[in-house]
Formats: sequence, C-alpha cells, structure tokens
Amino acid sequence: MPSLADLARAQTSLREDDVVHLQRLVANWGLLADLCFADLLLFAPVAGDGVESDEDRFVILGQIRPTTSQTLYRSDWVGVTVTEGDRPQVARSYRRDELIEGELDVAALRERVRVQCIPVRHDGRILGVLTRESTPSIGRPPGELERTYVELFNRFAQMISSGDFPFADEHSRSEENPRVGDGTIVLDRSGRIEFTSPNGVSALHRIGIHASLDGRHLAELGLGDDIARTAWSFAIPVTEEIERGAGITVVISCIPLIERGEVSGALVLLRDISELRRRDRLLLSKEATIREIHHRVKNNL
Repeated sequence: MPSLADLARAQTSLREDDVVHLQRLVANWGLLADLCFADLLLFAPVAGDGVESDEDRFVILGQIRPTTSQTLYRSDWVGVTVTEGDRPQVARSYRRDELIEGELDVAALRERVRVQCIPVRHDGRILGVLTRESTPSIGRPPGELERTYVELFNRFAQMISSGDFPFADEHSRSEENPRVGDGTIVLDRSGRIEFTSPNGVSALHRIGIHASLDGRHLAELGLGDDIARTAWSFAIPVTEEIERGAGITVVISCIPLIERGEVSGALVLLRDISELRRRDRLLLSKEATIREIHHRVKNNL
C-alpha cells in the first residue's frame, strides 16, 4: 500500500512541508476518531484540477477507524480518487474554506452517511479536507460523556481549520501514550477540572487520589503543576509519568486547546502503565542475568 507521502507526491501538488503537516495530522488523529465516535478520511485535490472547474477530483490520503465505536467502512479507501459529484461537501469545504455538515448517499453502504467536512490549513493555505463520517443519529439522546467527547472533537476541528493542530513540534503518539478510553480529564480556561470520565477517575484512584475533582487544579491533586503550566505557557502537549506507591505508574498527557491564538482549556489523558513498567523491569532483570551468565562462561573458558 502506498504511503501518504507517496500518494501526495504522485497525485497532488502539495509541497514537502505540506506533506509533513498532513503526516503529523495522521500520526495523531486516532485521538480525534475516538473523540467523535466516527471514521475519519483525509482528502487532497488531485494535481491539475483547478478549483474553478466543474468536476474537481480528490484523492483519499488517509483513513482511520474509531476504537470507541463501530466503523462504517470495512474496505480500505486510501488511494481512491473521487469526483466533486461523488463528494460535493468535500469540494465545497475546500473551495470556501468552511466547516460544512451534510448527508451523503454512499453506494458501497446503500445508506445515507452524515458527513462533517473540516478544511486542513497550514501556513495560511488549505491543503485538503478532513471528513468525519457516521450514520445519522437516531434513537436515544447522547449522554454526558458522549456530548463532552464530541464537543472536544469540534474544538479540535476548529484548531485544524485555523492551522493550530497538529502541533508543529509534536512527536507522533507512541504506543504507551494514553488513549481517550483510558481516562479523560477536561480543563477549563483557568486550568480547573470541569469533567472527568469514569476511567479517568479510576486512573486517579490507582495513584491514591480520591478527592473531589470538579473545580480543582491538577497541582491541588498532587499531579504537579509543571504539566498544565508548560502546556499553557508554550501551547504544546506535555506528557509525563507519575509513580506512586509500590510499582504504580500512570502516564499523563496534557493537550492544550487553542482558540483565536490562545489556550482556552486542555484535554488531559491518563493511562495506568504499571504492568508495562513491571514487564520492562522484568526484561531488564533477565537481560542482566543473561549477561552475567555469559560473563561467567567466558571467564571459565
């Protein structure tokens, strides 16, 4: 399968720094798919298709499925080229530089799909369109957790359209980094807790924090004030590990939310990695034992 960079170079007129920006987005968009409970697709205009033409074409550079919900698409769409007729909302969002929502008939599914189109901005230019695709909401109203997650996604969508996400200096998220389902805390503009998911509460309990959470700063809970302070001061994500008690380790990521150039809050993700660290220590112990055995064998030869 061709990579995003291969597809972009072969079929689009994106610059090298544009491709790097999209690679950073794709490296970190698992977070976004989990927040919005939906599939995400990344479209870019095919080279040579002027925006004034009647039938622009777009190539799908990336696709991700959520871990918090079912996927719409069992097939792989990466590398597929579509026309404006196939995806009118995508073309409109790209041309107008606007967030657009609507519904679309997808032949492969034989049903209508709810589509949210988000222009991807970098260095003052629109590179393509990110789409959130899900079935229309029918039935029960969403609960507090689902509403909070979707609101967070919409804040990230605004950041994408203004060029504030992905963060320029952010490394791609590692396997150890927490995901949405591991535990979530939302901080308001002043850095106070306004929401904690049930798994977030459990992660805090693991490190001995049982206090009331709403309205508190992270520092008041003994999590250290460097995490939030650095995220606010430099508008960059911060990740730290906190060790408590006998072999309890929790990794915390604080991701600032940007609005009109200023930090307007933060998403904090928590994950208990105690078992991973225990395995690391066990592996190091085994390696040390093997080295000692080799050393003794060598000395006896």
